[in-house]
Amino acid sequence: MIANLPRFRADLTISRQSSPADGAVFVIKDPVRQKFYRLPEEAHFIAEQLDGKTPLDVVRQRVEEKFQTPLPTAQLDAFIRQLDKSGLLESERNKRASRRRRRIQGSLLYLRIRFFDPDRLFNALIGKIRFFFTPAFVAVSAAAILAAVCVVVFDWSDIARNFSRVYVPSAIPLIFAAVFCVISAHEFAHGLTCKHFGGEVHELGFFLVYFQPAFYCNVSDAWLFPEKSRRLWVGFAGPYFELFLWALAALLWRATDVETWPNRVAFIVMTTSGVKTLLNFNPLIKLDGYYLLSDWLGIPNLRKRAFASAGEWVKKLFGAGGRRLAEMRARERRILLAYGLVATVSSVALLVFALGKVGKYLVGQNQLLAFMLFTAMFGLKVRRRFNRLFGKSAKAALADDDDDAPDETDGADAPEEPRRPAARPGKKMPRWRKRLVLFAAGAAALALLAFRNGQLRAGGAFNAMPIRNADVRAGVDGLVNEIRVSEGGMVHQGDLIAQLSDLDNVAQLRQTEADIQEAQAKLELLVNGPRPEEIEAARNEVVKSDESVKFAASTFARDKLLLDAKLVSLQDFEASQANLAEQKATLAEDKCKLNLLLAGSRPEDIDATKAQIAHLQAQRSFLQDQIRLAKITSPADGVVATPERQLHEMRGVFVKKGDLIAKIYDLNTITVEIPVSEMDIAEVKVGQPVVLKARAWPHKTFNGKVTSIAVATPANSTSNPEARTTVSSGPAATPTTFLVTTEVDNRSLLLKPGMTGQAKIICGQRHLFELASRQISQTFKVTLWSWW
Repeated sequence: MIANLPRFRADLTISRQSSPADGAVFVIKDPVRQKFYRLPEEAHFIAEQLDGKTPLDVVRQRVEEKFQTPLPTAQLDAFIRQLDKSGLLESERNKRASRRRRRIQGSLLYLRIRFFDPDRLFNALIGKIRFFFTPAFVAVSAAAILAAVCVVVFDWSDIARNFSRVYVPSAIPLIFAAVFCVISAHEFAHGLTCKHFGGEVHELGFFLVYFQPAFYCNVSDAWLFPEKSRRLWVGFAGPYFELFLWALAALLWRATDVETWPNRVAFIVMTTSGVKTLLNFNPLIKLDGYYLLSDWLGIPNLRKRAFASAGEWVKKLFGAGGRRLAEMRARERRILLAYGLVATVSSVALLVFALGKVGKYLVGQNQLLAFMLFTAMFGLKVRRRFNRLFGKSAKAALADDDDDAPDETDGADAPEEPRRPAARPGKKMPRWRKRLVLFAAGAAALALLAFRNGQLRAGGAFNAMPIRNADVRAGVDGLVNEIRVSEGGMVHQGDLIAQLSDLDNVAQLRQTEADIQEAQAKLELLVNGPRPEEIEAARNEVVKSDESVKFAASTFARDKLLLDAKLVSLQDFEASQANLAEQKATLAEDKCKLNLLLAGSRPEDIDATKAQIAHLQAQRSFLQDQIRLAKITSPADGVVATPERQLHEMRGVFVKKGDLIAKIYDLNTITVEIPVSEMDIAEVKVGQPVVLKARAWPHKTFNGKVTSIAVATPANSTSNPEARTTVSSGPAATPTTFLVTTEVDNRSLLLKPGMTGQAKIICGQRHLFELASRQISQTFKVTLWSWW
């Protein structure tokens, strides 16, 4: 029994509320310590009876009469001790503790620093911002958010391009100022909403969460609101108002000029607040989303109680617990187990991921001191997680809120719930049985590691490439008349891809062929020589011309005698003389023709005509080639990889010889390149099977085999061939990868060049213990070995 009669503190603020799980509950506020507690109806009835005068036996009888249930004296004493430990009873120890309220609270990883009391400031502001608590503002803000979402979706490419322009070292002060203003507005929204519903706000400050600053506004008075809707609005006001600011920033960014400072500020607010809002609504992190979920479910201290329930469930599997789970209502048990398992798995996965990434980086950079500090912090965190699941914090029904962080967004401490004065303690598992269960589990784990085999796998992200590329290029200059293929179409070697204009070449070819025919006829005449008939005719012409000369000579002689006798005129004499000369000339010409016919063709004329024919034939071949090259055909079997838009734009364009028309990829077999770390490359051999999963086909598995292993490639190397063979040395050497190539049968044409995904190289069977300790062994045997 308690020696002195206890007295329930009179300065406590009490709010009666209804809970779907517990019925009537009472939320109690300690105005000095600024802590809140949650008591069920029977516990509150007991507390009301503690007036410092009523004996505890009388209190016990009143409780049994009112609730028709037995209340053992030991359980009543235990409940009163819990009230005293929580500071809800009047005592000298509680009075001394109430005077000590530190400005700085928390631990090294979760440091909470109180700035000032904002109550007077909020009282001055609350009357001037009534519009923000009206349905009209909700409608306007919702419309603005919807419009901003449309802007971000349609202008996502512009947003991605602006990152490198805005986020530069010179913009760091502006970024900090913008983030500070938005966070302040976020926390003011929490506090002013709490004031609007009649609550008090006496604390504004910031955290250092894992050495990262985060502001908070303590709106714990919201727990006193009987209406759940008001509590939800207090938690929802901060992220919603920040989402409204994000919407205004997105609209301002779209409406202003790119080079102006309002555009830069709006872009910073839009990008930072967008990410923060997504994190805020994540219920697995102790931010606004967590508090909203806790309020909506009506389960305070959801995270702590969920971890404890998950630990109880794990212990129940080994037969060492589960009594507290059995005492819970079915709804509460399902919620706590579901949330606890999800939060535990995600938390452990995050811790393991952080250990692997950060630890590997520190080891690789030879940062011994930083590695030890990080390992110590990680050990503390793991120890807290273990205690949260299986330690004292999981067993205590009333303890200080030791969750992950001291209320990272609004500082609203969830009401603690003292242990109810009921529930008889169950039997504990004997210690020898616990040790036997743990020994059996450990032995089974060791046997599994020692005798069970598993596959050793290496690999990583892959990049798919065609085994052969064929560039279709123009063979001649010309105007593209038509394109005969489309993107993704299957073509075979020799298929027509494009047709260039060839009208001029066709016309020139026809003229050249006519000239060749004419020259060949001339050559035939030269080679064959004159016919006998032609020679006889020439001789006859000579005889005829000779007779004409003789007649003209006799006429000239007669006219000369007559001229001397002055019987003819001088004019007639000159006509006879001219006729004689003309006939002689004709005779000479006919004799020359006869001589040429008798002599035959000259070799020089034959050679010249042959040369002319050869030149014309070469010109004909050239024109034929030009006409043939105007038909652009595929050099190989494959798939057209040129975009359809680019093919369409080629029509009517003048191209020069060598210009690219289309790309043809041979996709029946795909080459896949896999960069493998130097820590795994020793296990990779040519011929080992490879299993691939492409991001474009997550439900299909592709198989191949290792065909080659390239030379070492530094992780930050470029495409410079010389850089591929450069390997750094020294303690801070750049991580090196090796390019492993495999060929994958792709007759289904599902894989396309440029596709990425993840690949596994099956390196053979190994013991599970070897697989589990492989990376640790490499670290200790190589990297840590170099430190000593």
